[in-house]
Amino acid sequence: MKKIAVIGAKGNMGQRYCLILEKYCSCEVVKYDIDSLLLFDDITKCDGFIIATPTDHHFEMIKILQGFNKPIFCEKPITKDVDALKSLLESDIDLSMINQYEFITDKEAEGDTYYNYFKTGNDGLYWDCINIIGLAKGNVTIANDSLIWDCKINGQRLSINKMDYGYIRNIVAWVKGWRNKDYILGAHKKVVELYDKTTK
Repeated sequence: MKKIAVIGAKGNMGQRYCLILEKYCSCEVVKYDIDSLLLFDDITKCDGFIIATPTDHHFEMIKILQGFNKPIFCEKPITKDVDALKSLLESDIDLSMINQYEFITDKEAEGDTYYNYFKTGNDGLYWDCINIIGLAKGNVTIANDSLIWDCKINGQRLSINKMDYGYIRNIVAWVKGWRNKDYILGAHKKVVELYDKTTK
């Protein structure tokens, strides 16, 4: 991939992805806002797309971009509608979802998974932690009453200082061919299951 369109380029994550693409992938970046996406003809000349819009726009953007038959990389979650997601993933779409934790954890690690930090995003605590939950092999505890960022995945304690490296490695890997389409549905289902289990 040489030319990547970033939709939602002005947001925090959009700015991050643009810089990674430029500095670490030597890609030409085409920057779009949500409202300007369909106003530019050159989006058809892009080799791939990154969606960094608010979550409510993810699914809509994916459906629009799907027709170009190019790789799509999306922020998490894809959608909170698991049935709609299942239908989407049954198509031949080349879709991947951010999972920076995969690039800073030991895949062979075993143990409990735990996350606690008072500051979360706008999707709700469990959806904000979709990849922590998605990677968990055993028991999962998610909370938001700690002033100190505390995360452990499968018994491996993580450092927040490594998070930036995780994002860089994830984007670089995607540009080079990394995909995680097979992981996406399972991660979304695990969020729903954990939420139902802990709120009943």
